[in-house]
Amino acid sequence: MFGTVEAGRAYSTVHEGAVYLHMGRSYHVLDLDLDGRRALLEPFDGDYFTQAKREIMTYITRMHDQRQTHGVTLSFGEVVYAETVLGYQRKSLRDHEVIDFQTLELPTVEFDTRALWYELDELIAAEPFPPDQLLGSLHALEHGQIAVLPLIAMCDRWDIGGMSTNLHPQTGGPTIFIYDGHPGGVGITRRGYDEFDRLVGDARRLIGECPCRSGCPSCVQSPKCGNLNEPLSKPGALELLARLQAPRGSLLGR
Repeated sequence: MFGTVEAGRAYSTVHEGAVYLHMGRSYHVLDLDLDGRRALLEPFDGDYFTQAKREIMTYITRMHDQRQTHGVTLSFGEVVYAETVLGYQRKSLRDHEVIDFQTLELPTVEFDTRALWYELDELIAAEPFPPDQLLGSLHALEHGQIAVLPLIAMCDRWDIGGMSTNLHPQTGGPTIFIYDGHPGGVGITRRGYDEFDRLVGDARRLIGECPCRSGCPSCVQSPKCGNLNEPLSKPGALELLARLQAPRGSLLGR
């Protein structure tokens, strides 16, 4: 044995067929023994890497705080995080082109944690917003805020996660969740809730100052995205951030 992986991350990182990086070396996962809680690996020198595709949902179980700010309803509380790994894609190391997609049959993982979430229905309804860009815009905004939160909360990016949806069953509308990636929560998203002004401003600078046109790993793409960075709309994220900082502003169509 040369390493351990938290149970909550095992299915997405050491599933059968995964390329696993440990201490700067790559390994190919030959088998994941669910009952024995072991993964069998071999050294790997291939020309591809893998990314897991996950189906994610968060369920609100208890609200601790809530306030109106930046034109949205911002909340903090306890949630149940549920994740099902559906499969994985292999991508070329040279140009990151997708080679293929392999399906997996793995159980759903759930754990209780804490999260901040905000409802954007009024912000979006304030001015016309293209419906076909909404989900990609929410997704890109979520990634941007996850990228800057570690600088606010002094944590690692892998300690937090997120989920965005244009219709959450409990809030009834477009909602972005950012949650602690550890069971029970460790205070990361509480800091994000308290410093939401900075979370919005830092995300706008990160995305707005990036020279790319449609989104890249430096701004809205995430190496740990369960949806394989699809869909993403960088212009839409900037529009939402403009409305969060100045609700009457509109960038779409300019």
